[in-house]
Amino acid sequence: MNDKLEKYLSKGKAGRNDDTITVPADGEDWSVRRLTTIEVRRSYELAYDDSGDPKDSYNEIDVMIVKATEHDFDWNNKDLLLAFNCTSKYELPPRILDNPADYSELSKAVRNFQETKDELMKEAKNSSSKMEKQAG
Repeated sequence: MNDKLEKYLSKGKAGRNDDTITVPADGEDWSVRRLTTIEVRRSYELAYDDSGDPKDSYNEIDVMIVKATEHDFDWNNKDLLLAFNCTSKYELPPRILDNPADYSELSKAVRNFQETKDELMKEAKNSSSKMEKQAG
């Protein structure tokens, strides 16, 4: 029992270890960070009121996309908000990524981070083994 406590004490003291993947969407490489349980919970809190109704013109996935990519992209840029006529950064993802396939790629990455990471690794492995065959 003491080992478990020590494990979590050391984890808490160590700070965050951000796990990221790169996902292609809209002709750009997006760096997506794995969200913590608290961040996912907070995304729902930001998107819905106490009765479960949507608060605004965005949903929890929009919030998750912003939270998972804001280390690499300035969603709070005033010019960007004005250009897309938004009052909140959470309204931007579906407007910037207006192609549903591009939005879907980022959405899938934030919701199923490990699964997406595994797919990207498998894809990279397959393409490198094809290159070796071509070179050989």
